[in-house]
Amino acid sequence: MSSTSPVIRRLGQAVAPVIAFTIMVYFIFHSVEGNRGVLAYWSMQDRVSEIAKVRDEIIAKRNHLEERVIAMRSSHLDPDLLDERARAMLNAAHPDDLIIFHHNGYLDDDPIAAKQ
Repeated sequence: MSSTSPVIRRLGQAVAPVIAFTIMVYFIFHSVEGNRGVLAYWSMQDRVSEIAKVRDEIIAKRNHLEERVIAMRSSHLDPDLLDERARAMLNAAHPDDLIIFHHNGYLDDDPIAAKQ
């Protein structure tokens, strides 16, 4: 006859699966929640898409500025751009010009901006 009781034998048999299950839960938890887990990956992908949008906006602004610089070169001088810049710099207008003021500083709750 065996000197150990059936309860102790059952506990001895359950130790290895419990340890394996604990290790498995540890790795699964850290693969989801850890510094390099799935949630961190999704968060990083969101940041990458936001940064890509900002990059695209900056590239568009740069292209616009490059077009304006090319238009102001002496070999490709655009008369309309030259006229626009001269009037803006001199704060002058032709008597037949129709002047439309454009205001960027209005707040959303401003009644003038709300009517437009």
